[in-house]
Amino acid sequence: MHRFFTCLAFILPFVACSQTAPTANDVVPNYDEPFGYGTNLGYFPPYYYDKELAALAHGTPDGQVPGVGITTIRVGLFDHFLDYWGFDIRKDAFQYYQQIGLRNVVSIIGFPADRNREEAYYCANSRSEMFKGLYEPIWDNGENGTPVNDANLYALYVWKMATTYKGLIRTYEVWNEPDVDSGNGWAPRGTAGNWWENAPEPCETKLKAPTYYYIRTLRISYEVIKAVDPAAFVAVGGLGWPSYLDVLCRYTDEPFAGAVSSQYPLKGGAYFDCMSFHSYPHLDNSMRWWDNNIQGFAYNRHSDAAVDGVWRLRDKFDDVLKSHGYDNATYPEKIWVNTEFNVPRKTYGEYLGSDEAQVNFLIKTMVTAQGQGMAQMHTYALGDEKPENEASNEFSYMGLFKNLNNVLPYGGEITDEGWAMKTTSDQLAGKKYNQVQTERLQLPANVRGAAFKDTMGQYTYVLWAVTSMDRSESAKVIYAFPTEFHLEYLDVKPWHYSRTQTHQLSQSQQVELTGSPVFLTGTQITNVFPKVPKLTPNPTSGGFAVFSFWMFTEEVATVEVFDVQGRLVQTVLSKEPLIEGAHERLLDLSNLSTGAYYIRLTTPTENVSISALKY
Repeated sequence: MHRFFTCLAFILPFVACSQTAPTANDVVPNYDEPFGYGTNLGYFPPYYYDKELAALAHGTPDGQVPGVGITTIRVGLFDHFLDYWGFDIRKDAFQYYQQIGLRNVVSIIGFPADRNREEAYYCANSRSEMFKGLYEPIWDNGENGTPVNDANLYALYVWKMATTYKGLIRTYEVWNEPDVDSGNGWAPRGTAGNWWENAPEPCETKLKAPTYYYIRTLRISYEVIKAVDPAAFVAVGGLGWPSYLDVLCRYTDEPFAGAVSSQYPLKGGAYFDCMSFHSYPHLDNSMRWWDNNIQGFAYNRHSDAAVDGVWRLRDKFDDVLKSHGYDNATYPEKIWVNTEFNVPRKTYGEYLGSDEAQVNFLIKTMVTAQGQGMAQMHTYALGDEKPENEASNEFSYMGLFKNLNNVLPYGGEITDEGWAMKTTSDQLAGKKYNQVQTERLQLPANVRGAAFKDTMGQYTYVLWAVTSMDRSESAKVIYAFPTEFHLEYLDVKPWHYSRTQTHQLSQSQQVELTGSPVFLTGTQITNVFPKVPKLTPNPTSGGFAVFSFWMFTEEVATVEVFDVQGRLVQTVLSKEPLIEGAHERLLDLSNLSTGAYYIRLTTPTENVSISALKY
């Protein structure tokens, strides 16, 4: 049964709503948006602040800053910041995000200013991290010029923020990792202090307050945000422990025992419609297990094991939600986002870590996420926290860019992971995961991937050979597309296509796959592709022509345009590494005068020119 808003309009410019409004037990707003390739922006003064980081991530409409394919971001709007600077301090930045094309932004909320933080100590030597007045009524009759009760400082903060940033934030993530714990989050049922059968003690989590207080913040967030912007989502704060999610779904916001009562009728699951979790599979036991035979840990540190770890964790969270009725039968299912995930590109201790593993993990996670029904995935993070020589732990060396401190805009150096992100986002832009076509691929156990369909009905396939050896990304499989696909040749783009523009031709029955994903599309290029360079059209009267050529071996190539006097007028490629096979480049001749030219292809083993005429 669905409850509906009952509102009373006042002379004041707001509406106060009673608590007969629907909750997430009744309805979850529709989310029909493209998959979000997201990141956490970070903080890199003195040259990179909100706008500069957003431009670096997404790119600018004029193309001056190309970006790395990010389509959504996760940022913070903390009370301690807004209380000091004013609630509209970042409104122009959020408007800028929208202007350049970033959509469905996630914002972390919470973290009170010291003057708004409660004085209580629920455990020795650790002051509560919660707001004052949390258990004051949420709503009043507008005595202070707002529909919320100003004595409830968290409700006031959320209302001010939501009204200021309405339409600029799609998902409000309540706190960040509220379940960071001192040791019992992992504990199984039946063990002392486990969270499956007990509420965490205040000292066990970073909030240093009873767990019911966090449920209270979810309730306040949900009621206030939905009153301001019903289409927005309220998310839990990037959880890491399924047992903590179970706590939220077992208890209400009643302050002493989380019990159900007339004043506290609903458990925590009613007050969020978006499930947000974090996953770092290199350190959460996804890639190791205890082996009694060796009396120690055995390891399986490679990208496919890491990806499997992400989705095992998601399934554990999903099992919790379904056990509490969030299955689209009893209650609506939640929207799913992951607001932090990654593995490092450098080995720290026993952890997985390499450029190759990080690149493969990123692409495989982004691709499989869409089959898992994820709305967004946010890599941690846009830039390395530290320069390489100062990176002392894995979290400081995970960026799409190298460290940006003291780097002038927009000179940030893109990492291999950043190029992989851009290739993935660019190649799958405007395409949706297609489960039917993915199943039709009939992938064997040693091949993984997915099919994506664009609005014209064309498919892009992402495939790779499954990795299986500890600390190795090596794998090799020959895959044959089903004959009913009627594909003869495929254009194959590697992970670094966005950087090198290198691609090659493959017969559909002889696709060579490795542990590194490739992007494949059907192509009209066949085995009669010119083994000598060719320009089409030639002569040309327009501004563009296609230069086609064949690489007989994998090596660097230079393509240049000269006039009849032998003067270099354009460099198309300069010692670019190219894969063996067919290649095409679009030449922009619009700035060249009418006349004769020649195009030269130079490699370490070849030097050949063709004439071209523009009229």
